[in-house]
Amino acid sequence: MKILYSIICIILAVMMLSCGNVKKKNEYPAINVTGYLKGQIKLLDSIPYGLLKVTANDKGKIDSVYITKKDVWNLVDPFLSATIDKEQLETDYTETSFADATIESVVITYDAKDKDAAINQITVYIRPDNGEINQIYITGYFTSGKQIMKKQLLWLHNQGCTIISSSTNESSTLSQTITEKLIWQ
Repeated sequence: MKILYSIICIILAVMMLSCGNVKKKNEYPAINVTGYLKGQIKLLDSIPYGLLKVTANDKGKIDSVYITKKDVWNLVDPFLSATIDKEQLETDYTETSFADATIESVVITYDAKDKDAAINQITVYIRPDNGEINQIYITGYFTSGKQIMKKQLLWLHNQGCTIISSSTNESSTLSQTITEKLIWQ
């Protein structure tokens, strides 16, 4: 009996030690985020109705205007400012994922391994019933002259997008936040 117990303990110890050497593979295949976003933006050329841009600042001022499809490219430029493809996500980001029953989505988050990366986090929400992307949320820091702009980018599949830009000055104090929404549905 002692021999059997010793053998089981040795087998369990070997299994536990070997588990530490197994490299964890991403649970879901990486998504070509830039390709998806370019497809969504190209879709805007075919929609037959107006594109509403709503701008709000942190002082409560809100303005809305219909913009041309040509002006859309300038507005959505932050979404395309960095290439986020499958290879980059697999090599430069770590993946975590979970199923969220409340919003009926599989949530896949990619965190940049390099803390100084321009795009530091990408979260993709996928509907488990059909595998379609529901929304994409991207956060990053962008420089503009002497200012560092923190941007939070939200793309809603076939509906619109939101860009929240927070500028800081050289002393890293918050100076202004502007929210821009593009709505086409």
